Formats: sequence, structure tokens, C-alpha cells
Amino acid sequence: MTIARVLADIGAERVRQNTKWGEQNHPDGTGNKSQQDYAAQARKWCEAAFGSGYGTWADILAEEVAEVNAERDPARLRAELIQVAAVAAAWVEAIDRRTAAAEQSAVAASESCGKCKQPFDPADTRFDGRARYHLTPYCRGCVDRCHDNEIADHRCVICA
Repeated sequence: MTIARVLADIGAERVRQNTKWGEQNHPDGTGNKSQQDYAAQARKWCEAAFGSGYGTWADILAEEVAEVNAERDPARLRAELIQVAAVAAAWVEAIDRRTAAAEQSAVAASESCGKCKQPFDPADTRFDGRARYHLTPYCRGCVDRCHDNEIADHRCVICA
């Protein structure tokens, strides 16, 4: 997914929220001492997590949200909120990349035999060839070898 798609999804969600709740005008509720102390802790936590090699998107977002809650000045609060939105969008992009990679891997796996892992060859329609056997995830060769087995009660990945 691209940033344009993520921003379009965010825009659609904002339309949904406005439709459901109308315009919202709540107090900010930010900038008190305990929120500022928590922001300092969150910053240290995030730095420590990444310093030890275990940092996550959740760590980054938690730090950014803590910084939002600590801010009292409207201009700086707005800037912090933009950073929260940017981190959230970047996280969504990362999820989309992982999902796309997993889908590509699944497609590649579905284009090869589930037993021998050889890619299907639709042109190889011999009884023991590499074409897919009907709608199964197996090639004709693996199905043929399975059916040639003389043990009556054998169980394999194809017959199971």
C-alpha cells in the first residue's frame, strides 16, 4: 500500500466519524505535570527498547501519544498530533507491506505442488507430469506416484 491509500483510508474513517458523531469540540485535557512526567518515562522506555534491539511500532506510538498528552501549547500540540498521525500511518504502511509479502508468498505456494513443491507446468499434461491434478494442490506426478502405492492402508499428504 502507498501513503496515498493509507491517507484515503484515514479520510474515509474521518467521514464515517463525522457522520456518526458530528463535529466534535472537546477540551484538549493535556499538559498537566503527571502527563509530562509520563511522557519523559515513555521517551526513556522507547529509547531503551530500541537501544536493546527490541523496539516496536507500539513503543513509538506510545511515546508519541505520551508527548501529545504532555503538551499544553496549541501549536506544539498540533505538531505532536501530526507526528502521532504520521507514525500511525507509517505503521499501517508496514502492516500492508507485510500482508502483501505474505499474500505473494501464498500465491507462489499455490502455484507449486503441495507435496514436491515443484512449480506447476500447465503444458506438462502427461499422467505423471507437472500440471496441476484437477483442482487439487498437487501435481499429476505426485498423484500418480501416490496411486501407484501397493500398500492398501497407506496414508500420505495426498490421500489423508
